[in-house]
Amino acid sequence: MTDAFMLHEIQGSSVWANDGERLGLVGEVHLDRNTGDPVWITVDLGLFESEEHYVPLVSSRRDGQDIFVNYSRHQVAHSPGAHPENPLSPGEENILMEYYGLR
Repeated sequence: MTDAFMLHEIQGSSVWANDGERLGLVGEVHLDRNTGDPVWITVDLGLFESEEHYVPLVSSRRDGQDIFVNYSRHQVAHSPGAHPENPLSPGEENILMEYYGLR
């Protein structure tokens, strides 16, 4: 299970796409219901984006305050929108997993 210190370190980290483009900052961290490990983050893509987007942490790596994900900016920008003020429902998670090719 992830401790509060690790969550604090992840939140606010810079997120980088697989093509080297900076996506934005981590907003929320969503945990696996069974293990308590971080599995999703939300990212605000910038001034012209009004919503955050979920990005899976599978196949990502962390280097200090940077998180490098295995997805392009285009993939993240066109993903289903996030509502980070609410917990990620199983139905929403299934849609996201299908979108990112994780099912």
